[in-house]
Amino acid sequence: MKEQMELSALGAALLEGAERIYGDMQDWRRDFHQFPELAMEENITASKIAGVLKSIPGMEVITGYAMPTSVIGVLGGDIPGPALMLRATMDAVAAEEQTGLPFSSCMPGVMHACGHDAEMAALLGAAAILAEHREEMPQRVVFLFQPAGEGRSGAKTLTENHFVERFEIGRCAAVAWTPELPYSELYTKKGVMTALSDRIHIDVRGTAGHAAEPHMTVDPVTIAANIIITIQAMLSREVDPREAVVVSFGQVESGTAYNVIPEQANLWGTLRAFNPKTRDFVQSRIETVAPAIAKALRGLASVEYTRNYAQIENNLDMLEEILRIGVPFFGEDGINMLERPLLSGEDFSFFTHAVPSVFMLLGTGLEYPLHHPRYDVPESMLPFSAAWEAYMALTLSGN
Repeated sequence: MKEQMELSALGAALLEGAERIYGDMQDWRRDFHQFPELAMEENITASKIAGVLKSIPGMEVITGYAMPTSVIGVLGGDIPGPALMLRATMDAVAAEEQTGLPFSSCMPGVMHACGHDAEMAALLGAAAILAEHREEMPQRVVFLFQPAGEGRSGAKTLTENHFVERFEIGRCAAVAWTPELPYSELYTKKGVMTALSDRIHIDVRGTAGHAAEPHMTVDPVTIAANIIITIQAMLSREVDPREAVVVSFGQVESGTAYNVIPEQANLWGTLRAFNPKTRDFVQSRIETVAPAIAKALRGLASVEYTRNYAQIENNLDMLEEILRIGVPFFGEDGINMLERPLLSGEDFSFFTHAVPSVFMLLGTGLEYPLHHPRYDVPESMLPFSAAWEAYMALTLSGN
């Protein structure tokens, strides 16, 4: 009971500290939102983050590690032992903003439609208030502002370039804002939390000709349509229905005129699954089925299959500790377990496969889903998110 009261008092103190810099976090968030940048292009964003971190007492700042736009802050560099990493992703997505906000994106076709602007601002806030408590820190804290979280595997690049070893990362935590969950409630899950996420490109070749004479052509559009339909039928008849798997083709390109049968068609899609063996089977079948259908219809097809993200696997011991310390902060009803894993992909998975890690979702309770052109976040949640991340850094035991 005494420990619970002390934790609750600490959480209240950190939240009070975060409220004091609410205006700063709001300004940072709006600045990030107005100048969004796609993966590997986060130059303006990186410069602004580095500037804020350098103004925080006791913060060591490293830029350009493994990727030109990465920014890393280290607090408590003289504390021995492994560090706790807190992460926020930096990149925006390709979407034309329709929010009507006075600080809407000035970059045509690019917007922060995933909440990364708010997550970066909250993590900067956590760094600022944690610096006021650095004498109480049980471990070094590494603040990672990671480029290329949207489909370009920035986390993979970092782990392959020995980020974990270089900064002696012992455990990792990340908080993502999501509109589908109730406002200010935290959700996570034991074990597998997200699906593996892969990219599929199918290049279909035929013979071009006039639309009025299809018999003189080999129509790649018809071939592509048959490939899509056959893959969907294959999933329903060859995969155990108890194994979750989704294949969706979100981008189809072919032709330049309505009355000309083109020579080429391209399909881009994604596969999501929880079981790697299911992915292995479906990948093999797509690589077999697509060329076979094209051949049967007198064309050619090649498959380029890219394995993007693995599944997030939350560490059970670390999760139990987060649940224990989380109750005094969120209250009994404010921290919850997801009933089932998500079919979304998340490159934080590369960290979860390297060291004990936990991924969490913080609900915003708003109308529009992620990647929607009218997506927005409740800025009132910035102090809450910042205080929670600082609270974890002070209460999670150092390894």
